[in-house]
Amino acid sequence: MKLNLFSKIFIITFVIFLSVLFIYMYELRESQKNSLLKNIEIKANSLGDTITFINSDNMIIDDEVKILESLLNYVTLNKDIKNLVLSKKDDYQLLVKPNSWSQLENKLKEKRLNNSIKKSIFTEEIVYRHKYPILFSGIQWGFLYFELSVDEYNEQLKEMNKQFSILILIMLISSFFISYILARIISKPIIKLNNISNLISKGDLSQRVDIERKDEIGTLANSFNNMVENLEKSQNKLKNYQLDLEKEVEERTKELKELNDTLELRVNSEITKRQEQEQLLIQQSKLASMGEMIGNIAHQWRQPLNALGLVVQNIKFAYDFDELDDQFMDTSIEKVNRLTKNMSKTIDDFRNFFKPNKEKIAFNLDKIINETLELVDSTFENHNIDIKKDIEKDIKVFGFPNEFLQTMLNIMNNAKDAYIENNIVNGKLHLKVNKSTDFAHVTIRDNAGGIPKDIRDKIFDPYFTTKEEGRGTGIGLYMSKIIIEQNMNGKLISESIENGTIFIISLPLYKD
Repeated sequence: MKLNLFSKIFIITFVIFLSVLFIYMYELRESQKNSLLKNIEIKANSLGDTITFINSDNMIIDDEVKILESLLNYVTLNKDIKNLVLSKKDDYQLLVKPNSWSQLENKLKEKRLNNSIKKSIFTEEIVYRHKYPILFSGIQWGFLYFELSVDEYNEQLKEMNKQFSILILIMLISSFFISYILARIISKPIIKLNNISNLISKGDLSQRVDIERKDEIGTLANSFNNMVENLEKSQNKLKNYQLDLEKEVEERTKELKELNDTLELRVNSEITKRQEQEQLLIQQSKLASMGEMIGNIAHQWRQPLNALGLVVQNIKFAYDFDELDDQFMDTSIEKVNRLTKNMSKTIDDFRNFFKPNKEKIAFNLDKIINETLELVDSTFENHNIDIKKDIEKDIKVFGFPNEFLQTMLNIMNNAKDAYIENNIVNGKLHLKVNKSTDFAHVTIRDNAGGIPKDIRDKIFDPYFTTKEEGRGTGIGLYMSKIIIEQNMNGKLISESIENGTIFIISLPLYKD
């Protein structure tokens, strides 16, 4: 079962509280338990001190009878003592019990005796075993071995466990409610953000997050609302532009039906007008590519437009010579549909290029680069520029595919302009894609004459251009560097070679 955010935070917080609680309670219980053991040890030492003090004179003169009488009376009167062994060093050992005594045949070895709660040496019951050395003037006379009752210790331990159980229950309930409150405080605004994000991802950009807080979450909510508002404005502008573009395409399609022998002149006239309009729209990096894109469309449309003109002429000729029949019309309509479908695909490619990237995604470099080549292929072919491809497939990176496509267009269009400005005949552009251990590399090599030495360090500066006024904004390479290095954590460099230039794009590989 998939847990929601509230449940995850609650469980994690509750587990942390419980872990800390049980560690603390365990340490506290062990400390209390050791304290109880220490009390028994102190009692045993006190008994040893008392017995030694009472019998010190008798022990010095080795009066065994009086020592035994004293020990027997003391053990009989003291209910805490279960067994007592008096051991004189290198001599006898006496076992004294309440109302009885005996001499041990198997002597206790002093080294094996330790202070702890264990099973009695003489009976089956559990006792506290304690060894007490008897010293006179720093010389060991012998030792006392006690086996004391643990009834009081067990009662105290039982009472302590009862108190600890009550305390654990109280802290467990407190931890539950504290975890619940913390989980609600943390998860509520995040869940609200997530719900609004889902609505926005479905296209409802009118949604806003209603979180009025003065902490980081409140700042995040305000930033989120500002971002959505800007996105809504951008989408509205894009929709308006899309409507204008679709209206213009529709108008041009209608005009196709009226084409005649002056088709070529009219197309060239429209292309010239569009190029003049495009120069006014170059304000940002992506809009700076729009002129190039429309030029590409014009080149890609020229052949199907000519073909459409021929189809129209053939229909007219067939009509004039009375050869217009159903088969001829079906064939002609099929050709027209095929040509207009290809032209519509060009528009779709154009529109897809200008769709904004909302978030980073993993994408194949060869796919985006092939899309780039489809957009510029006709333009390069028109200027006799040969593109040589050496593309390794299935190389994945993580970032913004449209922005990467924009970077490729900027570099390739700059190369195309250099070929034209330098009057390079039979230009050759070499495009290579490969990878190393952690990075993917895209290398674009041209033979368009190279970059003059005095401006090599300026080509990535904003608004720097060598093109004549009206033909360049100077932000293409600057924005390309921003896209690659800041937005996609990569590297964009340029190197001059003999009669040409190399641009190298390096991007971190995407790892699943």
